[in-house]
Amino acid sequence: MKLFRVGKVGNLRSITLFHALARLGYEGLVITSPVETYISVGYFDRTQEVLDLKRCTELGIPVIRREVGGGTVLLDENQVFYQLIVSRKRTKLPFKVNEAYRVLSQPVIRTYERLGVETAYRPINDIVVKSTGRKISGQGAADIGECFVFVGGLLLRFNTRLMSEVFKVPEEKFRDKLYRSLEEGISWVERETGRLPSYEEVEELLIEEFGKILEFEGEGKLSEEVFELADRLKEEFTSEETLLEDTGRRHRTIKIKEGLHVRTAVHKAKGGLLRGEVITDGELIVSVKVWGDFTLTPKSSLGEIERSLAGVRFTKEDILRKVREFLRREDIFFPGVEEEDLLALIYGT
Repeated sequence: MKLFRVGKVGNLRSITLFHALARLGYEGLVITSPVETYISVGYFDRTQEVLDLKRCTELGIPVIRREVGGGTVLLDENQVFYQLIVSRKRTKLPFKVNEAYRVLSQPVIRTYERLGVETAYRPINDIVVKSTGRKISGQGAADIGECFVFVGGLLLRFNTRLMSEVFKVPEEKFRDKLYRSLEEGISWVERETGRLPSYEEVEELLIEEFGKILEFEGEGKLSEEVFELADRLKEEFTSEETLLEDTGRRHRTIKIKEGLHVRTAVHKAKGGLLRGEVITDGELIVSVKVWGDFTLTPKSSLGEIERSLAGVRFTKEDILRKVREFLRREDIFFPGVEEEDLLALIYGT
């Protein structure tokens, strides 16, 4: 297995190169970083539902869809990527594929430790700060061609304000809530330590730590064939056809970190415009906030229904049961708002 020190690259090659290597059957560990800011959409994301594409264009931020799952991410020069490509034909992984995240997270965890941040692996694919649980690295794995790829990045510095600006929200008042959620859920090395490490320092640490579990046969040099394919893939992956393709699954929420999702919604009922924010941990509702242009008495009952939904399973049936109990109370007057309206606001249609 070769080591590829790609360094800082432009033309979105920091994400297209590992796709090209996998398609051509190369093996190795790539360490790289982008010189530009761009957005990478997960394979199963529904781009037009997650991103404000018009705002991305206004800001001059390109958008590309990768062939690896996970959420939509903002990438820039303050992140260092590690990308492992393994041929299923030639090489047997030293671990089972379903253990990949746990095993391959260890070199990254040790790298963060050497940078002064104590971190831990959180299944399925996150690395978090031990003391706060904030996400500090996201990872992904996929089969591309005849290769298995495992990719991720170290966050040295992160622009949560810019990330909140490019996501699509039902109306602008939700954007600040999203920004606060990102601030609470994500961290980075400079935030934790007060120091911004150099790319070169992080590259060396990653190579040392990955070298403890992988056997490198020296350093490799990428051929023109790889760069040419990477640039062709850029054109494919940034095309409107690819970006707007329905790949079979919709993300109805914005993932802040593993185990924390925020869903914002606006729903028009006969009784007025309902607005809501729902935070879930993937299975259960963590919190619900409802507001808008409607009539409800007694006023205190809004807080009661919000509190009653905390801890409820995030399923249509369980939410409907709670909503139904609330609306059937004799003291509740919520004109023009039916159980289907609250269900649509909280769970979706």
